[in-house]
Amino acid sequence: MADALDPNVGPGPGSPGDRRIDRTGGHDGPQTPTRSPAPGEAVVRLDMPHAVALGERVDAELATLGPRSVAIALLTYNNAATAKVVAEAVAAGVERHLDGATAVILNADAGSSDGTAHAVTSTALPVVRIEHPTPLAERLTVPFHGVPGRGDALAAVFTAAHRLGARALVIVEADVVSIRDEWIARLAQPVLAGKADLVNGAYARHRYEGTITNLIVAPLIRMLYGRRLHQPFAGHQAYSARLVEHILVQPRWGGFRRDVTDLWMFGTAVADGFAVWEAWLGPRVVRSTARSNDLPTMVAQTLGAIFGVMHTHEDLWLAVRGSEPVPDVGTAAKLGVDPARVDVARMLDGFRLGVRDLLPIWEHVLAPDTLGDVLGLDAGDGTRFRFPNDLWARVVYDFALGFHYDVVHRDHLLRSLVPLYLGRTAAFVLEAEPRSADATEALLDEVAVAFERQKPYLAERWR
Repeated sequence: MADALDPNVGPGPGSPGDRRIDRTGGHDGPQTPTRSPAPGEAVVRLDMPHAVALGERVDAELATLGPRSVAIALLTYNNAATAKVVAEAVAAGVERHLDGATAVILNADAGSSDGTAHAVTSTALPVVRIEHPTPLAERLTVPFHGVPGRGDALAAVFTAAHRLGARALVIVEADVVSIRDEWIARLAQPVLAGKADLVNGAYARHRYEGTITNLIVAPLIRMLYGRRLHQPFAGHQAYSARLVEHILVQPRWGGFRRDVTDLWMFGTAVADGFAVWEAWLGPRVVRSTARSNDLPTMVAQTLGAIFGVMHTHEDLWLAVRGSEPVPDVGTAAKLGVDPARVDVARMLDGFRLGVRDLLPIWEHVLAPDTLGDVLGLDAGDGTRFRFPNDLWARVVYDFALGFHYDVVHRDHLLRSLVPLYLGRTAAFVLEAEPRSADATEALLDEVAVAFERQKPYLAERWR
């Protein structure tokens, strides 16, 4: 979900029973408070501290519908221009690819005022509209994922899906107009077949698209949780019944509203032995008037989310060592390498301005050796600039540590990373430009490997 460049394997790694990652002191399998169910099987629980009240109208509509095998959650906020197209693709996906499934759309809405509700209900599938709380701050500055109160929305649809006994809960973005009917199948079928508990979307992209994800988010998630996902904040996901229940009863979490919910749920799924897969969906085209395109805001929101989960839930990641790929479904998409205009000079100007103006903040955040290495980077020659991978990993880790120890105001800290990110992105573009798609993938893998290699640096300073 965080995408910006501004200026078929069967059960294997990641499948149930595969414990090759060293997680000292970790869990030995799915930790449900009752018997261990098979993937996709729902177990009714009365003790669900994180289930939420849905209201009398919604309760009555769910009771009238009765059990449903698949619930598709459409999270909306002023998406009238796109929601109808998305809902129609969802209905077509169920009809064409999920033979015999009984499905429902759960429309969790954040207070739309543009006719989104009518756009969603003009589909062949039954629709249950659920209104959820939205923090004022998130309505004023909509988060990068486009849904104010996303945690509350997910709490509501998880509760409703469990109430319906859904074997699969599919999450869909209401403003991604490139959705195709087969996306629903690729997300839901591994869950319905009992192979996966969490399926995360992956999209076809140009190599210069989504550099926040490629250079920060994906390497961080790989280091934290030991799973190699291409787009960890993908807005399209699917959850099994047993993972839905596990999250609703999870005793060690304070609720859906504390952190970026998706990231905590992913870490919990990995830590507790649930099977994580990836689904290749195709190009992701967003048409939205709500999402922020401001780069500092996107970096602050995205990294603030990850650092916040690291700070609050260190039990999920500190002991993880190594990483492995996850099983996937669909055809993996090579990075696009068509010529694209990228203003490297502007990025390097941003990096130089950061060195000039943000040094007082960086001196509080970066370790002396790291700061010295950053100041030693030669940004004078715009064609030869390089930003070593291990240095970049230490920079990001120093910012995570600064967030953890609250060394400066957190929003200032996060935004001050932007010039460093611009420098690292400029270096990536210069290195990738003459390379093939496969060679560019190798470059990105080297970034992630450096994040793994430098994890002891982070772990030793964390406690």
